[in-house]
Amino acid sequence: MDSPPEDKKVKIGDEGKNKNTFLCDLCDYFCASKQTLKRHKEVKHEGIRYPCDQCEYSTTRMSDLKKHKEAKHEGIRYPCDQCEYSATEMGALKRHKEAKHEGIKYPCGQCEFAASTLGSLKRHKEAKHEGIRYPCDQCEFSATDMSNLR
Repeated sequence: MDSPPEDKKVKIGDEGKNKNTFLCDLCDYFCASKQTLKRHKEVKHEGIRYPCDQCEYSTTRMSDLKKHKEAKHEGIRYPCDQCEYSATEMGALKRHKEAKHEGIKYPCGQCEFAASTLGSLKRHKEAKHEGIRYPCDQCEFSATDMSNLR
């Protein structure tokens, strides 16, 4: 899984707005890059979506539509040569092999936690040791992991 966008990270207690912050003129969203702000406006205010022509799926990213079609409609899979697991993306197969068959672990230098991926270790450190939260853009909720925002 890719790392979450840097612009959605907010440390507890931070005001979140400084000279390197880009503010949306249509809502109170802010981020760290012009490109991210442009994408935010397209997705949240202009309603830009990429629909699948074979089912009801739609996404805000063309690359996600391509992955969806390959996995769901073209049946493209990447099987593990050591067990029955198969992935829909090559990167997922690589992470599976490292975690399940090669025993690769990434220990946290601040506690006893050990992650199976570098991304997981990074998310752990941000949530547990750096106080980074992901605020909901529709209410007061904030999560320790962006995947918990729905």
